[in-house]
Amino acid sequence: MNKQIKEEVCASCGKQVASGAHSCCDFIAKQNSEILEYAYLISDMPENGSDLRNLRQSMSRAFLQTQINLEHIVYLDKKNWAENYPICEFIFKTPDRQMLFWMFAQDPIGEGFSPKTAAQYLQRDRTSVSKELTTMHDLKLIYRNTKEGFQRYYLPSKKLVDSALWFAEYYVDMTLSVTEEPARDRFFKYREAEREYFSSAEKRGRDAQ
Repeated sequence: MNKQIKEEVCASCGKQVASGAHSCCDFIAKQNSEILEYAYLISDMPENGSDLRNLRQSMSRAFLQTQINLEHIVYLDKKNWAENYPICEFIFKTPDRQMLFWMFAQDPIGEGFSPKTAAQYLQRDRTSVSKELTTMHDLKLIYRNTKEGFQRYYLPSKKLVDSALWFAEYYVDMTLSVTEEPARDRFFKYREAEREYFSSAEKRGRDAQ
């Protein structure tokens, strides 16, 4: 025996819901209905859900091109720095080393990091982290903590902190230069609106329970 399909009805208008969507009451249906006598005067309106999906897809693809441009610029800069500066050669060799560098730029950093605590923070094996800490010490990026009980800990040198600040400002300038492109700013705002809408919808759903 076939299971009876329960027909949904819109709470606003009492009409049957089409394909699980309340299209009878959304702005697209209203735009196309006889209610808005002068609807034709509003141009470039979506006519269905596919139009909205296509709009989002075109925006995300345009944004992707700006992201590729940003990544390419940063890649070439890092490549150039690594080829000309020993410190950068170490830092940008691997993602693990980059995070090791940023880890020491934290403020406050307390008594610093030991091989054990650094490995825990990075979720890596202690041996490899210890070797890289030794290299950072040789490059004068970090130095030993001389405080009693913390001699195995390392602290960041002024050289490391200044470098981290410079890189941070570099990233700001690069991001701003690309964000000026309309396609990038447009999708950021669209995505922000999506997140806010769905977050509010989820909260309303929890409150209704």
